[in-house]
Amino acid sequence: MINWAASLPVIKPKYLAITQLIKTLIQSDQLLPGQRLPAERQLATWLRVDRSTVSRALADLSAQGVLVKRRGSGTFVAQIPQLKPLTTSVNWQLLRHPAPPSASLQAQLTQARALDHGQLIDGAAASLPSELIPRLGQFQLDWATYLAQQTPATTLGDPDLLATLSRQPVLFPQLDLTHQTLMVAGGAEQSLFLVLSSLLQPGDAVAFVTPSYFNATAVFNTLSIRTYPVPLTTTHFALDQLDQTIRQHRIKLLIMNPTFENPTGETLTLTQRQRLLRLCQHYQIPIVEDDVFGWLVTDETAMPPLKVLSPANVIYISSLSKLLGANTRIGWLIAPQAIGQRLLQVQKQLDMVPSMLAQTWVNLALNSPRFDGELTRLTTELTQRRQAVAAIFRRYRPTWRFTLPQGGFYLWVHQDDRTIFNRLLEQDILVQPGTLFGAGRGDFRFNVAGMTPSRQRDLANRLAATQSS
Repeated sequence: MINWAASLPVIKPKYLAITQLIKTLIQSDQLLPGQRLPAERQLATWLRVDRSTVSRALADLSAQGVLVKRRGSGTFVAQIPQLKPLTTSVNWQLLRHPAPPSASLQAQLTQARALDHGQLIDGAAASLPSELIPRLGQFQLDWATYLAQQTPATTLGDPDLLATLSRQPVLFPQLDLTHQTLMVAGGAEQSLFLVLSSLLQPGDAVAFVTPSYFNATAVFNTLSIRTYPVPLTTTHFALDQLDQTIRQHRIKLLIMNPTFENPTGETLTLTQRQRLLRLCQHYQIPIVEDDVFGWLVTDETAMPPLKVLSPANVIYISSLSKLLGANTRIGWLIAPQAIGQRLLQVQKQLDMVPSMLAQTWVNLALNSPRFDGELTRLTTELTQRRQAVAAIFRRYRPTWRFTLPQGGFYLWVHQDDRTIFNRLLEQDILVQPGTLFGAGRGDFRFNVAGMTPSRQRDLANRLAATQSS
């Protein structure tokens, strides 16, 4: 039953308050089309107003087509009330999660890029600059062939792309795919979302290494997954701490980036990989291996992926965004068949199947006759730029501490100035602050990929000019 007096809005004159009340009751389905309103005298008593005030309100609503007066029967809600939208809007801010502490730092980076007139040294970038993305020439796409591929049989992905991926030396031919599911996904982060939403429940716990870009991803909060970072690098292999974390927090899944880890650039040794796998097998904990930098491994730095060492216990994720540009949201997963079928079901339910057109273009790119040569050019250029930036840091900032990685884009720097982010920003040098990755305020990640020879000279000059500060 409607509590008329309690619902009356505080609006003057009173008849307007009554018209607004009746409209609100209709819009909230408390008064339904065709329903008879109480008599005017009864409404006046409940609302503590004169009957003439009620009469005027009902007359106005009848004139607007909201109500219908029937002689001898009373006043009714119109079958199709002519209502204007409610003017009161929802406070959408109440539905948003609080901004993370790193949001203000990211906003500063965004603003600096927006105001740039060619002076910035952008070491905060996450991907390759356009001039390093492989130049693979022009492609021709036969539309009839493309349309013929749009069949239910393509649920795993474009058959041609799957065949191309299965021939790539990043993982194959070391891995036997007989009892595995190879499927295309929309990039590494979407793949991680797919795995977590398929295998875990809200409140479940996962572990990952720290510092790590996994600290920055929103996927865990989105799915209400508890996270437990564990130090795990070549110089500090805290396997005992991982053991304790697994037992104490009932870890369901371990997420690893064992080759050119982001942001540190660390690569686990073969012995460390084997020890890690034995520990997880002991506790029956599967591993999600993120290998987005696998394309940049050379023969000198090659280390078998965890998936090759333990095919039945690892879900392998990779992506082309670090190779063909950040907007190339095509990646893939390899999982044991039983898990792979579950991933396919959830991918289809969530409508996360990547564009077949994008898959077709990526397949053409990977099959370009220029691809191998361009990949060699890229890894060679990254090595030179990484070494050049490291030499500049050592010369002009000898107190900065870092290990030169054998691959990837990044240098991970430790130093003692907790204001380093803003101090470098004042020199138009952008870095990714360590806090984004779960590290200290004195740590930062520097992307060397955009450091052309001219940018290297700019960096050296700016650091030299402030060397004593």
